[in-house]
Amino acid sequence: MTSLKDSNNSDDKRDDADSDTESGANGSEKSTRSDAAVLEEAWKQFEAEHTDDLDDISRSRSAKRFEKRASQEEKKTLLSIENITPGSSAQGSSSTSSKPRGPRDFEGSSWLDTDDVMDSFDDFTPPNPDLGHLNPVKVVFWALLVVGIAGLIAAVFLPRFAGIMGLVFGMCALIGGVGLLTHHA
Repeated sequence: MTSLKDSNNSDDKRDDADSDTESGANGSEKSTRSDAAVLEEAWKQFEAEHTDDLDDISRSRSAKRFEKRASQEEKKTLLSIENITPGSSAQGSSSTSSKPRGPRDFEGSSWLDTDDVMDSFDDFTPPNPDLGHLNPVKVVFWALLVVGIAGLIAAVFLPRFAGIMGLVFGMCALIGGVGLLTHHA
């Protein structure tokens, strides 16, 4: 049989990625800093030359609409999937092992094991619904109400007898409904 445990051992993957990053970053770090300084200086010069144009753009309707939509989008995405850590769930915080848990590491009981779970509790008694004594007056009122509503629906489909059927079945529904309301109190 296949084991359902999958511990997502990602420690080995992280060690390999860290060693690659450290060896490649040492040589190009100095050239990146000087390029960033040159780029920053060019940007400041551009801002100084086009101050009036940038002010006009920032006061325009398009810029205000953009700011409004950007703030709405910022409010929308307060939580994304990248923000969720394995320890943020209830089981993740109570876990005693230091290894991260994977999706197949569930050790609880499944809904398919309902019989076994219910057998483990000795004092469980299944519900026994009992309608008790039916009051014959309520049964008659319910019957009148149901027959009245069904007859009114049938009267719609038989236009030749709609007047007579509407009167008879309307009275049945009315007597049944009023009788249930008065007998309920």
